[in-house]
Amino acid sequence: MEKIKILVIEDNPQDAALIRSQLLSRGYHVCGIASDLPHAYDMFDSLKPDLSIVDILLNGNKDGITFAQNIFNRPTGQHPLIFLTGFSDKATFESARITAPFSYLLKPFNELELHYAVELALEKVARKEETYFATSEAASIFINDVFFVKKGNILAKILVTDIKYIEVDGKYCKLAYGNDKFVIQKSMKQLHDQLPAGLFIRIHRNFIANLNSIQKINLQDHEIILEDGKSLSFSRRYIDDLMQLFNVLK
Repeated sequence: MEKIKILVIEDNPQDAALIRSQLLSRGYHVCGIASDLPHAYDMFDSLKPDLSIVDILLNGNKDGITFAQNIFNRPTGQHPLIFLTGFSDKATFESARITAPFSYLLKPFNELELHYAVELALEKVARKEETYFATSEAASIFINDVFFVKKGNILAKILVTDIKYIEVDGKYCKLAYGNDKFVIQKSMKQLHDQLPAGLFIRIHRNFIANLNSIQKINLQDHEIILEDGKSLSFSRRYIDDLMQLFNVLK
């Protein structure tokens, strides 16, 4: 699983180092630290963070709000953003609120407060798309082409393209990713409708397969062999759709 990428925009070196240390201790990946507005834009565009943590006051100006306004007005959609500030006055808060941040932290804050703010920010943006929560100890949030999967106190990032297959598990589904499986509280049809059509295909009422994971198709035994040796059953109902996606040499 990939770690969640977080961009930190903070002009105070000591604060930036502390934030980085606190995020790393919680299993997040700090992809960059920007101390001014130009570098913030450059890093945001090049690093494509999953979330940004932004100090409102940068080098004496409220450039953090300027950054948020720019990102908010982009056509690519809303970006999870957490504001940091040492100012508790209402005017600063109101200026920040119009950019619709996903959380707002007053300095000084502790590691747990920062961790909770990150989780809340991800959950808020997920609810705007459509959120998938897993059962038991694991929980997940689906945003665009990424699942944010929670196990214990860690949120990790799963790329949809790296999911090997999906299988029915009662009312819900299991995602097979690496050596792990994660239970998602959605039906197979609901999940299938969210996946890239050119990459995932229904092969059975109980299975969806990633085309890139398919190694062999056994037409006689009605099974598909994946690259890791895993065997999945397929039904005649879906075989024609499957075969049309491959160039079959006879």
